Amino acid sequence: MKEEWIHLPQIPHAANDFYTYVYRSREEGCDIEEVKFCGEHIEEEVFNDLNFDTVVFENCTLIRCNLKKTDFKNILFKNCQLPGCSFAGGWLNRIQFHNCQLVGTDFSQCSISHAAYVDCAMAMANFTETKLEQCSMTGCDLTESFFANCKLKKLQFDQNQCIGTEFFKTKLKDVDFTTCILEGMRVSTENGELKGAKVNLFQAAELAKMLGIIIKD
Repeated sequence: MKEEWIHLPQIPHAANDFYTYVYRSREEGCDIEEVKFCGEHIEEEVFNDLNFDTVVFENCTLIRCNLKKTDFKNILFKNCQLPGCSFAGGWLNRIQFHNCQLVGTDFSQCSISHAAYVDCAMAMANFTETKLEQCSMTGCDLTESFFANCKLKKLQFDQNQCIGTEFFKTKLKDVDFTTCILEGMRVSTENGELKGAKVNLFQAAELAKMLGIIIKD
């Protein structure tokens, strides 16, 4: 997914007090929109059930913050640290995470569309029971991330590290792993998830071990 998928108009100004916008949104029932937040550092706060529209977060750090059931539309996270944050149950549309730290971040039960994850550290990220439609992940570390019981539509994978990544009960038909590092993939005992996935010869040999197949030289 390229950056042009996100069409952000000219952001009028940069804000330096995220809490003020959150307070006004809750008091007035309005969206947080057309604003850029830079350099915010917030830990273990609750910002659930909010609506963000046309917002840029740049060089922001949000550690273990609760963003559950929050809607994000036309959003760019650039050079942000978001470890352990929860977006669970949210709606993310036309959103990009560029060079972000998303270790242990929770995207479970989200509806995510037209999203791009680019050069992100996403070890142990949780996408359980999430719908991913027309999304891409490029140059990301997905070590031991969870994609269990996901619904995928036009998911693009390119140059990702997928070591010990779980795809339990997630159909991988048409997902192209050929440019990725693919080791220790975790699926169900039936291995039905792999039907229709695209892999290279080296990866096929690795996956054959999961099926109990011994390849002789």
